[in-house]
Amino acid sequence: MNLYDCHLHSSLSFDSQEPMENYVKAAKAKGDKYFITTEHMDLESNFAGREDIVADFELQQKMVKDLSAKYDMEVLFGIEVGWREDIHSRNLEIVQKYPFDMVIMSVHESMEYDVAFPDFSRGRTVDDCYDEYLSLILQALQNFDDFDTLGHFDYLLRYIGHTDMANHREKLTEILSLLIAKDKCLEINTKMLHTPQAVERLEYVLQLYTSLGGNKVTIGSDAHQLKYWQSSFPLATELLKKHGIDAVYVFKGRKGHKIFI
Repeated sequence: MNLYDCHLHSSLSFDSQEPMENYVKAAKAKGDKYFITTEHMDLESNFAGREDIVADFELQQKMVKDLSAKYDMEVLFGIEVGWREDIHSRNLEIVQKYPFDMVIMSVHESMEYDVAFPDFSRGRTVDDCYDEYLSLILQALQNFDDFDTLGHFDYLLRYIGHTDMANHREKLTEILSLLIAKDKCLEINTKMLHTPQAVERLEYVLQLYTSLGGNKVTIGSDAHQLKYWQSSFPLATELLKKHGIDAVYVFKGRKGHKIFI
């Protein structure tokens, strides 16, 4: 099974210090045919005082080429796009400028705040905050098409706590239905799957997603260090099979390919 990690960050991303080559060595040793990093792009970021958080894509392309040759494997060129309404056109311009193999669309910020930081949630319940976060995801899906998979649907809950996903069934249904209609993938993000609450959330969403007819998923660890690369993949594949999904998608040249698990 050539199942490679479809969401991870190297030192080209602002929040990682892991050299890309360390990951590539590990992937080669494991026998993987492909490897990809999905480096951050959050333009005019609230976290950074409205400065751009963006990888050096020219350097990333050079590293992809050099490491492919050095290790005799296909190192691919990925990006994680942080969507926000006011930077929509700039996001689109950059995604279309470079020959990315895979594009993750994620939501990290509201118009005013980075959602991971206390200002976003201060004075509000977890459910109120998550409801707004889901509204932001829905807005992104309604406006942005040039992506391959929707990143970490429960990202906010890493920072503010757990909620019963049944409380948000209506908006989750809208989001998942729109993903299916657009023929995009849902990311199974394994970063928090060591916690029972994250497993509970994923199981709820998988049950809902498959009941709506969805079956296109990618799997990614969201690793920022080598030690977290492909973390909790066995558990994730077990949960996918439990809910009737027997394959995941990987991307090369923006084209999805199924890998049976």
